[in-house]
Amino acid sequence: MPAQHLPRALLLLVAALTAILPLSIEGMSPVLPSLTSDLAVPRADVAAAMSAFVIAFAAAQLFCGMLADAVGRRPVIYAGLILYIAASLIGASAHDFVVVVTARVLQGLGCAALALLARTIVRDLLDRADAARTLALVGAIYGPVPTLAPLLSGGLVMLFGWRAPLLSMGVICAIVALASLRILPETLSPERRLPLNPGGVLRSLGGLARSKALLAFVFGNAFAYSVLFMFSTGAPQVIVGRLGETAGHYSIMLAISTLGFVFGSLLSNRMIRTHSLEAALRFGTVIQVSAGIVMIAATALWPGAWEALVVPEIFYTFGWGVVQPQMQAGALSLHPRAIGQASALLGFGQLAVAGVIAAGFARLTTGSALSLAIGMAFCAGMALLCAWVFIGRMREA
Repeated sequence: MPAQHLPRALLLLVAALTAILPLSIEGMSPVLPSLTSDLAVPRADVAAAMSAFVIAFAAAQLFCGMLADAVGRRPVIYAGLILYIAASLIGASAHDFVVVVTARVLQGLGCAALALLARTIVRDLLDRADAARTLALVGAIYGPVPTLAPLLSGGLVMLFGWRAPLLSMGVICAIVALASLRILPETLSPERRLPLNPGGVLRSLGGLARSKALLAFVFGNAFAYSVLFMFSTGAPQVIVGRLGETAGHYSIMLAISTLGFVFGSLLSNRMIRTHSLEAALRFGTVIQVSAGIVMIAATALWPGAWEALVVPEIFYTFGWGVVQPQMQAGALSLHPRAIGQASALLGFGQLAVAGVIAAGFARLTTGSALSLAIGMAFCAGMALLCAWVFIGRMREA
């Protein structure tokens, strides 16, 4: 019979492993304006430091899931930690933007193993309802990271330059690695492991990709997350590039905008005790769509006010805090014999969709506050469509 909760030390470690992803994204956002000036990178190209990370992260999800189902969770997590630390050191010592982008690719590869297997471990040990509660609690624990990361990163940039945040990412990951050596158990017993057969895994992934119920969760999760990723990649160009705010001020604004995530995660943890998973998803996506409508109206009325972006983003992150654990728990409950591969598909979809949307947004829009608001609202609307129309229907089919 599965346990009802994780031991406290393991719970904190899972939260730390999961926090590396927002640390890598939110902590990098304040660095982008400095790369433009220090490495003479065109403003239109500097976002490659973000997109390189998410593309590598998305692609590695599939490989990491296959490998973890074959050799166990611990070896893949340790390899990811080592790769991430090395990549951070390479990025911090770079004198060329190409090297920075390469380091971000390697960071994405390493981080993929950590984020993927952190949630997989939870589902290995707990049933669906307990996993949903635990993932919501994990979100609440690491919730301050998206708030603190841009503040610390912006402060490090002002004091020591853009290299310091990359170096600090490696140091933090090294601390997590030391904790993992003492705390991390192997949650996949040898008899439950799958042969390392790339062809078979691709066929299995193909079978999972034909699961309409799973795809409803994958795309719902991806669109809900894309709202946040668009803000992290697009807001520096609007707030610093167009509105003339400093990188330090932007760091504070980005930190403020993430405050809702902690409270959304706490509410999600309570809602799953009294409401169905589907009800929590519908509530969270309604919050996100409402935030999108407000942001569009605010940026149309006050195009030069940073508050028109930041205040609605707080409610966006609140909705994401409600939605994220339910999407993950729901997706991983559908195919218990292939949790690692289902988790890989979920993570791949999340970052691949976000990366494509962000890249398309950068090429097709003017980069104004209003165009950013419209793009984010579109993603929120698609997440709501998945939650209200497809998820319940596909699960019942």
